[in-house]
Amino acid sequence: MNIYSLPAVISFTVNFSIAFIVLMEKPKVALNRWFAAFILSFAVWNLAEILILNSADFLHALLGAQILYRVLFLAPAFYVIIAYLFPRNFSSFATNPFFDVAVFSLPILFLSLSFPDFQIELISISQDPRIYHYHFSFNPEPCSLMLLAISISYVVWGNVVLANKIKHLRTIRLKNQTRFFVLGMNIIFAGFIAVVLLKARLSRPASFYFLHTVFTFIIAAFFFIAVVKFHLFKPGKILTGGATYTVLSAFTLAVYFLVIRAASAGLESWIGYNSVVLDAALILALVFLIVPFQKRLQSLFDRILNKDLDRYRRNILELFRELQAYRERRDLLELVRAFIIRNLGAPTVYVFDHSSDSRCFVEIQRQDDVPCIPESASIVQELRRRKGAVEFYDLSHGDLDRECRHFFETNHARFLLPLMHADNIMAIVVICRRKHGVEFTETEGEILSILGSEIAASLHRNRIIEEMRENDRRRFQVEKLAAIGQLTASVAHEIRNPLNTISTSAETLLQENVSAENQEELKRFIIEESHRVNRILGDFLNLARIRPAVNSEINMEDMFERLRLELENSDALEIPVSCEIHSHRRTLVSDPDLLFQALLNLGLNARAAIEERCRNDNDFTCDQGIVKCVMRSENDDCTLSVTDNGVGIPPQAAESIYDPFFSTKTTGTGLGLSIVHQIIEVLSGTIEFTSRPGYTSFRIRLLKQTAS
Repeated sequence: MNIYSLPAVISFTVNFSIAFIVLMEKPKVALNRWFAAFILSFAVWNLAEILILNSADFLHALLGAQILYRVLFLAPAFYVIIAYLFPRNFSSFATNPFFDVAVFSLPILFLSLSFPDFQIELISISQDPRIYHYHFSFNPEPCSLMLLAISISYVVWGNVVLANKIKHLRTIRLKNQTRFFVLGMNIIFAGFIAVVLLKARLSRPASFYFLHTVFTFIIAAFFFIAVVKFHLFKPGKILTGGATYTVLSAFTLAVYFLVIRAASAGLESWIGYNSVVLDAALILALVFLIVPFQKRLQSLFDRILNKDLDRYRRNILELFRELQAYRERRDLLELVRAFIIRNLGAPTVYVFDHSSDSRCFVEIQRQDDVPCIPESASIVQELRRRKGAVEFYDLSHGDLDRECRHFFETNHARFLLPLMHADNIMAIVVICRRKHGVEFTETEGEILSILGSEIAASLHRNRIIEEMRENDRRRFQVEKLAAIGQLTASVAHEIRNPLNTISTSAETLLQENVSAENQEELKRFIIEESHRVNRILGDFLNLARIRPAVNSEINMEDMFERLRLELENSDALEIPVSCEIHSHRRTLVSDPDLLFQALLNLGLNARAAIEERCRNDNDFTCDQGIVKCVMRSENDDCTLSVTDNGVGIPPQAAESIYDPFFSTKTTGTGLGLSIVHQIIEVLSGTIEFTSRPGYTSFRIRLLKQTAS
């Protein structure tokens, strides 16, 4: 194999690889099979050139020329069939095998009639007469003229089919792909004619070879760009692997011709031995040297082919992080609008939110000149069916009202992105044309679909949160009304008794025959019951407005002494009260007033429990009762406990003792422990209790605090 074969070998490698990639993407699809066969025909052309350039004699070169001649006149037939199938088939007969046979029958017939004559001359390259190249010649023979007429007619036929198809294609992407394919194929056909005409004017065979080399590379580059850049097919990972294989293979062949053959010739002259094994060993060594670059090269192709996605990846991740936090619906949709404008370069983006009242999608900024999209429009139904970003002109929008359709067309709507969960479309994002008419890529359409799924999930999650909040608000409203009713009933019940006593005592005092002793007793009743009403109202007010804590250093010996005096003087019963500090510390940091109120309420409850045991237990007297307050420290935390030996808390009441208005006593408001619980929360502490008949202990744990 000589160095003149290198361009044909590289082109063959590229064309064969691209044909394989296209076929393996969807081998069952007719378009993929025919397109792969079309590219493969050019690979056969390259193979015929290799055979011509490396023939041992004229007959072998002639065989290569025969193959090349037939491929040349069969290529337009492939073009016609692909024109009907690419990018979409609008003709039912195009998939009929008889149509394919009919298209190929004419060129095959005249190729058969022209056998063995054909219009190719074999020319020796002056530098090496043993190496042949080819040159097309024209003779006015009927078969040659018919083949030429058929080829030109087929090219025109394919162009007409594709040109008419462009008018009926809806999406900009498909139109651009079709235009690129038509332009590329016509450049190839025109280039072939130009090369043939230039060859007729050149006398040096080396110039023929140079022109042909350039043309060969143009064909291979066209198919490579068509698949890689313009995404005529979407082979994914096969494409990156195939492109890597193609580049490495071409590089290996180039190095083989430029380096290995020279090294092999040098070794041959040095050792005087010509060995195929030596060539194979050198090629194998070259392959092993290139293998480490395979992953890097494939990574490079991944970045090139997915450059749009790589460019957006960081911003997309940042958007996803922002979507994790709850936002009001309108704020979230405005965030999405700003992201698309900033990252996709669309100067105008409209977001239509679903309105259940009007049963249509309304732009969130509610501009007067922006119409709504009816929920029943076919465009909405298609978006529901497709679920991802869809080009506007790929949707059926004939049933849109005139105003709505005019709005989309005037603003050059390009993509419609439904934000949907399950089959429910929550909003529709309309992305308009970019500046200067730059079209969106297919990758950007896929990115929009990915964004749509994530944004829709956030919208759905936020809607659940909003529903939960609304349910909580309604439940709170109901509970608040119930609490107000219970509060009203409790206030009325608790105040009615002392008011009755006050009213009765006052009416009795108004009578003339009341003795002085009874008058004094009735006055005392009025004063005691008035104090009782004031205490009840104070409990209700304390429950409603517990102020924030104001921390300061508290001397617990002084507080315990004050607490002991308050509890011992609370009524006539003499119940012992003890206060102890089991800690090296004598102070703690907290709110003194709130803490004292909590301890006092616990102490009063403890006395009430002992009094109730005195009434119900004949073997127990009040002087046997004990209310014990203890302070203990654990590291930087402090625990305060209030213990009594009263009746205890029934097990069935354990879960409700902190509820407002709940009480196990026949008298009282049931607010004491509720107030204590709220105070401890304000003090950033915890409270728990242990209770059984004859023993109850409430323990308050306060974390280390700093003075305000």
